[in-house]
Order: sequence, then structure tokens, then C-alpha cells
Amino acid sequence: MAQDDRLEMLSLLRELHNISGFRISIHDVKFNEIEAYPKSLSPYCTLIQSTGDGRRMCLENDRRAFEQVSTNPEVYLYKCCFGLYEAVAPLYILGNVVGYLMMGQSIDGSPESRELIIKSAEKLVGDKKAIEKAAQSVHVCSKDKILSCMKILDVCAQYITLSNRFQLNKSHMSDKVKEYLENHYNEDITIDSLCLKFFCSRTNLMTSFKANYGVGIIEYLTHVRIQKAKQLLCCTSKTVKEIAEECGYSDQNYFSKVFLKHCGITPTAYRKKKAVLL
Repeated sequence: MAQDDRLEMLSLLRELHNISGFRISIHDVKFNEIEAYPKSLSPYCTLIQSTGDGRRMCLENDRRAFEQVSTNPEVYLYKCCFGLYEAVAPLYILGNVVGYLMMGQSIDGSPESRELIIKSAEKLVGDKKAIEKAAQSVHVCSKDKILSCMKILDVCAQYITLSNRFQLNKSHMSDKVKEYLENHYNEDITIDSLCLKFFCSRTNLMTSFKANYGVGIIEYLTHVRIQKAKQLLCCTSKTVKEIAEECGYSDQNYFSKVFLKHCGITPTAYRKKKAVLL
């Protein structure tokens, strides 16, 4: 992440923390923490992770949560193995999970919630006084506020995604655009619709694609459509109008003009020529 983006993300995490009281962190796809506010864990979590088993259990808990939102792209609210509320939201670019936004760690304020985290820690830490002192520092949040914070977390995750703070390299973006064109050539595709789909500017989209493939996006899309039209003209009995629509052209006359321009022959003449050769 660029330094300016990192500073902006840290500012966002700080504001989200100020609103919610939760520790807010961003993680990459390998579950490594990239940025967080506050930087340090709570005294309770620090105490738990001071033991090898405690740290292992925390990391495994996080991994399961991250995997959950990777397959189900919604904010995931849960209790960790020590009884603390946490929530995770996925961050996407080009349809791929590129990171995670996480908030934690809190209890809901009920008498049994603090008792639970104390008992959970006693299984790993021998110093009961240290546990009780650390447990007193755990953030307390009503269940209603936890749910509200979860919704805010979702909005922030969408902002990070839409603002394109997690950049894929331009080559990867071009590959994804090419793949999309090849799979959706029959749809109404424009440069603007692709920009919305892939969260990028017109300039970045067009220049990166041209640099990687030597042709413009619309030129490549036309090539894909014409190749598909040729296949349909040769191998099916569909009408030219049906083939035009199947290849993304709502106007048969316009399709015929494009076909003539690229093939030097009309669709009907192309079909007859191939039929004779066969």
C-alpha cells in the first residue's frame, strides 16, 4: 500500500475506533496485519497472546473468520474462542478478496460475559489477579451498539474497496478485463461500465489494456464478437438477426456493417462461402 493510502487508511481506522471503541485493523490475504488503530492489543489480548497456546488459538480464530467472509461476502460477527465479540468484512478488487477489515475485541456488558473471558484466560494463564485486572480493561459495548458498529464496518469496507486503496498491478487488471470481455461479449459493454465493474479510471483501464495487448478494449471486444459470429454462421442455422443478438448487437444492420468492415464480406455471404467449402 502506498504511503499516502496508508496514512488515509490509518485516519479512517482512528475515526472508526473513536466512534465504536473497538480496535480496528486491516489485514492482507495472508492474514498479516497491515495497519491498526490502536496499534497495540488490549491488555487482555496481550496477556492471552503472551502464551504460545493463546497466540496460536487467536491466530487460528482469525483465520477461520477470514475464510468465512472469503466464501460469504458479508460482514461476519462472532465471538472468539475467549468470549470476545469480533467482526470481519472482506475487501474486494476485481472480484477478488484482497484483504480484510476487522474490529474487536469487546464484551456485551452482561455479568456472565466478563466471567466468561476470565475463566477462558485461566486455562492458559496462572496469574488470576493479572487476568482479572486485564479483564477490567476490555471494551464493553451493548449488543445493539455492536450490531450498529458492524453496519458501519461494512460501509467502511465498501469505501476502501470503491476508493481502490488496495491496488492490483495493471497487468493483472488487464488480464481480468480480457477474461471478462471473453465471457460477457454478448452483454452491453462500455468503457464506463467496465470502470464501474473494476473500480478504476478510464485512463488506467484503457492505457493498461493497450499496453498489455496492443489493441484497445473496444477493438478487442469487437474481435471476440466477430469470431463468435463466424462460428455461429458456420455451425448453426440461426438467422443473422439471432446471431447478432447473441454476439451483443441489438441492431442487425449495424452488426452486418461491423462484420463487413472486419471480414470484407457480409454475414450472409460468409455463411454461403463456408457452406460451399464444406
